[in-house]
Amino acid sequence: MDVATLLHHLLAELTDRADPERAVGAKAYLKSDLRFLGVAVPDLREATLRHCQTAGKLDARQLREFAELCWQSDLHEARGAACVVLEKWPSRLGPDDLGWLEALLRRSFTWAYVDVLAVHTVGSIVARHPAAAKAVLARWAEDPDFWVRRTALLALLGETRHKKPFDTASFELWAVPLLGDREFFIRKAIGWVLRDVSKRDPAWVQGFLQRHRAAMAGLTLREASKYLPTG
Repeated sequence: MDVATLLHHLLAELTDRADPERAVGAKAYLKSDLRFLGVAVPDLREATLRHCQTAGKLDARQLREFAELCWQSDLHEARGAACVVLEKWPSRLGPDDLGWLEALLRRSFTWAYVDVLAVHTVGSIVARHPAAAKAVLARWAEDPDFWVRRTALLALLGETRHKKPFDTASFELWAVPLLGDREFFIRKAIGWVLRDVSKRDPAWVQGFLQRHRAAMAGLTLREASKYLPTG
């Protein structure tokens, strides 16, 4: 089955599962201009994976083609389906796919897609190909597009999710210049990463906060210290 037919069948089922009331709430929550069917995330995930597995193994080219077709749609659930498959099978992609993923990120405009791509898809490439991937992330960390900057920070969590040491040096190098960033989603991302790392290495996170607290937004500090001992 070609990916266009796969997507057609998937969207037909999702349309049958549409919940107009949920759609209104989801659209307002994400502040999106896209159309929404109102399909619950667990149902979207189940249907997407079932259709993909029925169609057979998608290789790297088919994954990219599927995602591109989804992104050409003005339907939220279509883009959500792309995120599902890119989260499920990131190991089929490599460093050569980072340029394509960057273009996808620039057309995302919401954390709902960006965060999945950052942590699970780009993060998987970082964990498997650290040198090549981090050379790209270093550029992303200085990008004018704050969604691309956010991805650079969150993608480092891919190593911890793959049971590898967190790259404290790269994170500090990229995050410190962004501590005063005006974008909420950057300040939040820095805190999120520090909060996650504090579960494994609280001493390093405490040291980071001590070194850079003066430049840190309250939001970042609150997020980062959530799991640290009081005081």
